[in-house]
Order: sequence, then C-alpha cells, then structure tokens
Amino acid sequence: MKLTYAVVFEQTPNNYAAYAPDVPGCVSTGKTWDEMLAMIREALVFHIEAILADGEPLPEPRMSIDEAIANHGEPVADDVLNSYREFGEPAPAISTRFEMVEIEVAAPQAVRAG
Repeated sequence: MKLTYAVVFEQTPNNYAAYAPDVPGCVSTGKTWDEMLAMIREALVFHIEAILADGEPLPEPRMSIDEAIANHGEPVADDVLNSYREFGEPAPAISTRFEMVEIEVAAPQAVRAG
C-alpha cells in the first residue's frame, strides 16, 4: 500500500534530520541529504509496518505542507539556546524544508485478507 506523508527536513551544520508529524516518534538523521532521505523513508516503512503488525490503527497521512509548517513553528527551547550561550557560541543556523514523501508498506495479513 502506498502512503504519502508530509515530512519536515532540517539541515544543521553537522547533519540532516527529518520527521513526519503524522507519525509520532518517527525521526531520522543522516550525514548527507541523500542518506537522510533514504533513512526517513526506511524509518517510516519500519515504523508503520510495526504499528500495523501490532494491530494498532494506521497513522493516516493527514497533514498538508502548510499544516506541517504551522505545526513545526515552535521556537528553539531555552535550555538548548542556553547551552550554546554557556560556551559563548551562537546557536547554529538551521535550514528547514517541507516535502511530501511517498512510501510503500506491506499490509499485514489481516488487512490483506479483509
């Protein structure tokens, strides 16, 4: 079954990170853009197949890009900013990008039979 989720991608000075707001707990990082893109796809497939195998409901892809942007708009936590200030360093710039990512997951036996 094919699913398409809104994914938030961030680039920091040291790596890339991604998460899908519709799939809580599903995050990934990578050293390069290509590695991170492959890793978030793999993480989404693994996470969703595990949820379905456990008999839990499918985390439906509901968010649009605009909703993902609004959801992501939280400021950096004060404790994170303070840790940089403590060492006299400016907080690193983070570049954020939002894209729809399509994945294909295997439906569990119960879903295929029904």
